[in-house]
Amino acid sequence: MYADIILQTYDAYLAEQSHIIPEEESSNATEDGAHHWRKQRTRANGEEAVRQLRELGVEAEVDVLELDVTSDESIAKTGEWVGEKFGGLDVLINNAGMAVQPTPSNSNLRASWTTTLSTNLTSIACLTSAFLPLLKRKPNPMVIDVSSARASLALSTAGNLPPTRVVAYSVSKTALNALSIEMAKSEPSVRVYSVSPGHCRTAFNGFSGKKDPLDGAKVVVELVTRDGKEVNGFWEFEEGRLRVVPW
Repeated sequence: MYADIILQTYDAYLAEQSHIIPEEESSNATEDGAHHWRKQRTRANGEEAVRQLRELGVEAEVDVLELDVTSDESIAKTGEWVGEKFGGLDVLINNAGMAVQPTPSNSNLRASWTTTLSTNLTSIACLTSAFLPLLKRKPNPMVIDVSSARASLALSTAGNLPPTRVVAYSVSKTALNALSIEMAKSEPSVRVYSVSPGHCRTAFNGFSGKKDPLDGAKVVVELVTRDGKEVNGFWEFEEGRLRVVPW
């Protein structure tokens, strides 16, 4: 097993909407004894997720830490706890995110864009920056940004994707990919990946996806367990193998 210490952010909104994907990531990534933290906005969501992990047979140690990724104070407090208890961090999985749909009258248009971009992009930049010192204490540090196929400008301009219901969400994920690219250039000692889980059947999309959520988590699991051997980029796991998604 590559990673000993794994930290996965997990927003409260997604905890209610599509919790099965992070659970599968956790159940796979902890099979070989890695210490895994689930970062929740509310402890109750985290404890419920851990309970479900135990039902899946996960026996590895899992800590639940309450984190608001939009709060610098909360980020700093979490970083201090991680540093004091473990001294460093092997893998940071940025899975916190949300999508705020505008009302029919667009009365909340500005607020929906601001909230979505703040959570899905700005907060990820702030959190990752804060945890870089902890990541650099490890020999093969890794950052995995959970993106979306909708982030791919190549797929979108080729007409391979249907219209999105929440434009701000797609834009935030494209921007997240750009953040991954820039961070990979500015921090060459850290492996930085964007990943697309695929269109999974979850409550987030009204269970309209065609992909089993358990399969959607495999791209994260594969990258974590391959010891950072894959090049920085945008990845998905389809047809039984890792493959590159066009930016």
